[in-house]
Amino acid sequence: MDNDVILLEQQSLEALRHNYPLLQQLSGCISFVAEADSPTLTATAWHLTEADNLLLKQSGVKGAILELLDTLVEQRKHMRIRPNREGRLIINADSLSVDWLSDGSISLLAYKSAS
Repeated sequence: MDNDVILLEQQSLEALRHNYPLLQQLSGCISFVAEADSPTLTATAWHLTEADNLLLKQSGVKGAILELLDTLVEQRKHMRIRPNREGRLIINADSLSVDWLSDGSISLLAYKSAS
């Protein structure tokens, strides 16, 4: 069952990349965390240029990314797949991927000063 969820994650990321060709022109990452009692994201940190970040926001891609990350976290928590609370969405011109991090590896304080 874990493999089904992981395959669905990969397919969802590829669909996002396909639906928003703008992502194929960017490079960077988005760190995210969801507290243990939260079914959705608690905080994100966008590691992109200011221009790219603004472009994502204006084009609506930022909202689609957040929605997808919420869904991925919720699915993993529901299926009890660990890790499921923290990670990084890696944006490369040729792919999108999520690097899931061990729970508790990033303090929420790290997100306070991030964009």
